[in-house]
Amino acid sequence: MIRFLRALTQALRLTLRGESLTPARYRPLETWIARGLELVKQAENAAAAQRLDLAALQLKLDGRPTSLERTLQMVRHNLVNEYPRLIRLDDAFSMTVVNASNMNDQYRVSQFLEVVGIPPQTRAALAALDAHLQNLPQSVRDEN
Repeated sequence: MIRFLRALTQALRLTLRGESLTPARYRPLETWIARGLELVKQAENAAAAQRLDLAALQLKLDGRPTSLERTLQMVRHNLVNEYPRLIRLDDAFSMTVVNASNMNDQYRVSQFLEVVGIPPQTRAALAALDAHLQNLPQSVRDEN
């Protein structure tokens, strides 16, 4: 309980000073993560507007069937959970894991762009997500 109160006090102090627990070198990554989440949501909304069943749209990637729904869930999971955890961990391998996970996510999204029959609005949203995933902030890539 004492540890929790110390952490809460520290967070409040930082907030009042307009500071963050995230080191400055990771702020571009935080912005990139937020934009990635917006693009995932846009892809899902575009598919929903066109009544595209993301679960039914499947490819065999790396020897396993994978749906577009699952791919977007994995991208979201990494953006919401894994990358922020790795930023907080901030060890010698954190950014290597971010880079590797992002490359995997980008590969999966790009493979769905090759599927014939995806409506243009959904394809455009996926293309925007793919382009975003290809542009991990340079400062983060340079650390490896």
